[in-house]
Amino acid sequence: MNSGRRRLTTADRLRSLRIRLIAVFTAITLTGVTGMAFAGIQVDGHQREQALLADLRITSSAVLSLIYREAGTLRLTGVADAIGDRATGVYVFERRGDALGPALARPGRTQLVPLRRLEPAAWSSISGNQSVVAKATATDGTTQQLLAVAFAVESAGRPTGSVVVTIDAQDSEAAHTRLALTLIGGGIGFVLLASAGAYLLARRSTRIAGAALDQQERFLADAAHELRTPLTTIRVTAEAALVDADHQSGALRKVIRSADRMTNSVETLLTRARMIAGTRELRLEKFRLDQLVAEVVEDTAAGARSVDLDVEAVVSHGDPAILRMAVRNLVENAVRHGAVDGHGADVLVRVREGEVVIRDHGPGLTSGAPAFDRFTSTAPGSSGLGLSIADWAVRLHRGRLSVATDPGGGAVARIDLPE
Repeated sequence: MNSGRRRLTTADRLRSLRIRLIAVFTAITLTGVTGMAFAGIQVDGHQREQALLADLRITSSAVLSLIYREAGTLRLTGVADAIGDRATGVYVFERRGDALGPALARPGRTQLVPLRRLEPAAWSSISGNQSVVAKATATDGTTQQLLAVAFAVESAGRPTGSVVVTIDAQDSEAAHTRLALTLIGGGIGFVLLASAGAYLLARRSTRIAGAALDQQERFLADAAHELRTPLTTIRVTAEAALVDADHQSGALRKVIRSADRMTNSVETLLTRARMIAGTRELRLEKFRLDQLVAEVVEDTAAGARSVDLDVEAVVSHGDPAILRMAVRNLVENAVRHGAVDGHGADVLVRVREGEVVIRDHGPGLTSGAPAFDRFTSTAPGSSGLGLSIADWAVRLHRGRLSVATDPGGGAVARIDLPE
């Protein structure tokens, strides 16, 4: 047995479930947002690169159409005029044996790129007789997109040179970076908002389960507290009757009273649990409040030394079964805790229009204010459920229950009901 291991409560289990739900939802959202952001960044980068290459292909095609050879010399007549003040730079390399020689270098509105940085792309296009796409760094450190296209002036000859066209990619890359940062920042914000939403949804969904579990635990605890005393009484009485046969008749009567008390307790707890769960509604009807109180007193005040029943004919509107629970618990409290010096309690029960007063002449309350919370009692040996159930039943009828020590001695409970 591991005594150092803490027992998990219902709240702990629900909290753990809530955390797992939030974690799973956040992980799924993060995965989806990350995938979409990555795809968006990749597509944007590809489209921007294709847009730059389209400009480069237009310029390279125009330049290639103007290159020709005359008397063994490469002619670039009209190339400079065709380029003009374009946003693209044009560099023409001529193959001279196993080396490349620059034939033209017109950066246009772009920054000049050192020729040695362009030669590898030019050589690759000539060697493979294909177009080569790459990037190069200009003299000012900016990045430029380049396209190298091999050309051959002889109809059947091998490539004799390469046209390298460049364009400033700095603005495009800056816009791409801004988009990427926006997507990342927006994705993080979306994940945080989704996590907050997941927390609210998980909290709301588990609150229902928590309420059901709390109700179950409340019912079990209430039942345990309410049934403990009658069961103990039955056991002690039965054991005493086995030892002394002469007292069996009185013991059986005491056992019957304890069994009746258990039956009333179980009915009360079940009714309360059904009301809280919503499976039983408040059944409002007109009834005689004075007759209801008289019946309760007759059933529950047998253990009192004396009962003074002062009632007037009163018609009330409410749920008689629920109000019966409140009156019965208050009368039982008066009978049980109103005794003095071991004698039975003297109980006064008065019924008037809109009110029921139950008074005993016992020691009164042990604390300054009545306790209507479960398991919080103002009398020794009490579980505190009686007042809690009575207060709950009265509040269901928009009434008010007050319990106080009477100046003349004893405790007085007063139920005020709306007319």
